[in-house]
Amino acid sequence: MAKEQKNQIELVTVELSEDKLNEIKEYNSQLNQIMTQIGQLHIRRNELTSELEKIEAAFGEAESGFTETNSEMRKELNKLERDYPRGQLNLEEGTITYNKAYKEQLEKQAQQQQNPNGIAGGDTVDAPFSKV
Repeated sequence: MAKEQKNQIELVTVELSEDKLNEIKEYNSQLNQIMTQIGQLHIRRNELTSELEKIEAAFGEAESGFTETNSEMRKELNKLERDYPRGQLNLEEGTITYNKAYKEQLEKQAQQQQNPNGIAGGDTVDAPFSKV
C-alpha cells in the first residue's frame, strides 16, 4: 500500500507594529459606529414612513370631510339664496339682509316664464300679431 502524504500548510505569525494595529482598530471602530448608525437610521426611516402613511390617511379623510361639508353648506346657501335672493348673511348675528322688492320682482319673472302668454293654466292664445 502506498503511503499517504499529508500536505501541511505552515502558518507564520507576524506581530504588527503598534501604529498599524491602532490604525486598523480605528477603522474597525468607525465601521462599527457606522453600522450602528445605519441600523438606527433604518429604524427611524421605518418609523417616519409609518407616520407619513398615517398622515396621508388622515389628510385624505380631512379632504373628504371638507368636500362633503362644503357641498352640504353650498346646498343650504342655495336654499337661502332662493328664499332671500342676493341676501347678505351675517353669521355673527344670525341674520340675512335682502331686498324684498327684488325678491318680488324675481317671483313675478318666474311666474311670467311659467305662463308666457299671461294665461293661467297653460292655455295658449293666438298671438295678436302675425309674424312676417
